Amino acid sequence: MKLKFTTIFFCLIAMTSFSQTAELFDTDNSEITDNDLWEVTVDNNGKLYLGTVKFGLITYENGEFKNNNKENSAIKGDAVTPIFKDSKGNIWLNYSKPNSEIAKFDGTEWTIYTTKEIPVSNISVIDFAEDKDGNIYFGGGNGIFKFNGVSWSEIDIPKKGITVRAMDINENGDIAIGHNSGLIIRSNGEWKILDDENSELQLSVVRAVKYIDNKLYVGYGGGFGNGGLSIMENGKWTHFNKSNSKIPDHMVRDIEVDKNGTIWMATNNGMIKMTGNEIEPIYFREGMYKNTILDIATQENIVWVATNFGLIKITL
Repeated sequence: MKLKFTTIFFCLIAMTSFSQTAELFDTDNSEITDNDLWEVTVDNNGKLYLGTVKFGLITYENGEFKNNNKENSAIKGDAVTPIFKDSKGNIWLNYSKPNSEIAKFDGTEWTIYTTKEIPVSNISVIDFAEDKDGNIYFGGGNGIFKFNGVSWSEIDIPKKGITVRAMDINENGDIAIGHNSGLIIRSNGEWKILDDENSELQLSVVRAVKYIDNKLYVGYGGGFGNGGLSIMENGKWTHFNKSNSKIPDHMVRDIEVDKNGTIWMATNNGMIKMTGNEIEPIYFREGMYKNTILDIATQENIVWVATNFGLIKITL
């Protein structure tokens, strides 16, 4: 499936009976500060939070973009990634350059957490997660830390010295941790360490994990080998790659699900739309290295897409 551009609007042209419209926002046709968007999150009121690596945080509300940077806001870093909305509607993010700190926005004011509150020498956050009790987890180069609303504590995981790339926690309290050398799963109180030698993991680097309908979806870090997407259900694996499916790229860096149960994935070469086991690739531009998708957020009948060439709004 391909997207054809007009001026601002473009349409999805599918090989099936599939129809959607989309709108591109970039520095040429809007007031957005930067085209290189690494994160997109939408709050409960429909306000967008966009992370950049040079210009801080961009918000989008009521048709207007606003740049929140070191000079005019509480965001005292040029790079903002990742961004996460918790079950209470709070927005969490990690900003860096020059200093790495964690910020929480409750809809009214920002609260900043530094190494004075968090027991680490340097804050490193690559992904957030939340459990059913509302505890927030922070994973990155320092392992995993948990915030219970009052205090911070380190999670004792069975593999040390890893860089956490992705986390997810299901309603049963099971946790999946993707990292630079495999996957760690805690289920029924027991930890399992999986890699590409002792399990069916297709690559060692795991970039995305998501629990959906009692299944664990695993996205890989690309490179050589099969990569792509794996699904684990009741201990059994199913693999999707460029050789056996329509997956457009072996790097899957984000996995999201919309209200209809459709799964959307971000890759270095377009998006993946997955309904059941049916996969459709979505391309926005012609040419190699022209369809880098960095993050996805869903909102009712809208899919927001952060790319290195602007913000895309897909109306379902």
